[in-house]
Amino acid sequence: MKRAIIATAFVLLGFVFPGIANAETVPGCASAAQIGSTGYVKYRGDKIASVKQFAGCGHNYGYVYTWESFRAAQAAEGRGWSLQVGVLTYSSASDSEPNAIKGGNSTQYSLKELWGKPANTLNVCTTGYGMVSIQMGDNYTAESSKRC
Repeated sequence: MKRAIIATAFVLLGFVFPGIANAETVPGCASAAQIGSTGYVKYRGDKIASVKQFAGCGHNYGYVYTWESFRAAQAAEGRGWSLQVGVLTYSSASDSEPNAIKGGNSTQYSLKELWGKPANTLNVCTTGYGMVSIQMGDNYTAESSKRC
């Protein structure tokens, strides 16, 4: 009986807190750690993806993770999506417009997550950047917090 109650609680928590993203290890750099706070891509008022930035092994890495609720909804509507990820660079902490994107990576295949390539940006201000492009729709973007 207790197991059934616990199992039901986990299922209900999945509905209350859908799409919680747990980042994986940066490919080729197990010591990398998240820097700054997570940004969230929104579509129709709902969070559909998490955007993070990691630092380690002498580089920064962008990361985007699409939430299960978004992936399921797109599959139900017969639509795919593509992802872009990278690290935006800024001249200073007060700049509001980025001057470049580094370590960019993209895919046209409805992936769950995508890592950016190593960006040699540890000496400048940066944010992680992610974009979700919905098939026959628009582009939705977000950034993690700026780190200098």
